[in-house]
Amino acid sequence: MKNKIYIHFSVDDVFNSLIEVTDKNIPLKKHWFFSQIYNLWINYKIRTGLYLFYKGKVNGKIRYLSEVKNLKNELKEKWIYFGPHALDFNSPPHKFSVKHQKMQIQNIYHQIDRFAGSKNLTRKVRLHEYSECYELANLFKKYNVNTLFTTDKDVGAHRLPLINKKELINKGNTNYKNMNFIRTDFRVENLKKNLKLNQIEFSQFFKKRKSITIYSHEYEMKKEKIRKLLNDNISLISKKFILISNRP
Repeated sequence: MKNKIYIHFSVDDVFNSLIEVTDKNIPLKKHWFFSQIYNLWINYKIRTGLYLFYKGKVNGKIRYLSEVKNLKNELKEKWIYFGPHALDFNSPPHKFSVKHQKMQIQNIYHQIDRFAGSKNLTRKVRLHEYSECYELANLFKKYNVNTLFTTDKDVGAHRLPLINKKELINKGNTNYKNMNFIRTDFRVENLKKNLKLNQIEFSQFFKKRKSITIYSHEYEMKKEKIRKLLNDNISLISKKFILISNRP
């Protein structure tokens, strides 16, 4: 009998695809990016978290989340959820004062609520460049966010005390300044092409943990090799375990 494991899958740097489905009036399920996310839901019942930029350059022009069309009717199956990531690619939250971080995060949430609704907010968030904004704990509570993700790199965390870094590395989670932190485990782009090697790594991983966090980036998922890596490895894990995917 298969054991259960909890899987979190999310995608960072999401912006251009939202503008594209708006400009071209493409249904989410027929768009190159969102269709991949929907297939994860259909095939494995994996819910995906998407972490958004507030603005970005598309075809040489600066565009904004405020331009994204209403998507609420396309989200009724509860397959994707949205959360904040950063102002834009060059502006991770950690570069700004706490005051400006709050403004930027609130602006993103305002737009998500407009086009997706509050029922489609993630409860966990990965901020750009793994910004560990524990100073925003009270703000995140307003949006029912209980966790920030930290880096998948060996350092464990960037701004947290050493004791919390060690706890992240050894246990995968920690709490600091009233904020929960969970370590990001695997980046799709860094997974090995040899599935047998990944299977060995996953087997060792699941001897210690019963949950796994995997993520990618919007621009990476346009590459065929990344799509294959994602699907092959999710399939590999699903053959060994029953996948449980709660609200991201």
